[in-house]
Amino acid sequence: MEGDSSKGEMSRKTVHYAGAGLAIGAAIGMIFGLMLFENLALGCVVGAAAGLLIGAVVDAQGRHETDRGE
Repeated sequence: MEGDSSKGEMSRKTVHYAGAGLAIGAAIGMIFGLMLFENLALGCVVGAAAGLLIGAVVDAQGRHETDRGE
């Protein structure tokens, strides 16, 4: 029974970095889009894609290390 409760605590502490990466990447992409491309929309799309990719990689890496630790 104790094993079930510890697994429940682990699932509550799960953090998803893909959403945060998407938001931060879009904001940074808008800044760089205005400076480099002189196009706000293009920078936003490129930044959001990069942020989503980086967030997903960090999230997958964290889950991989958590699975290995059990």
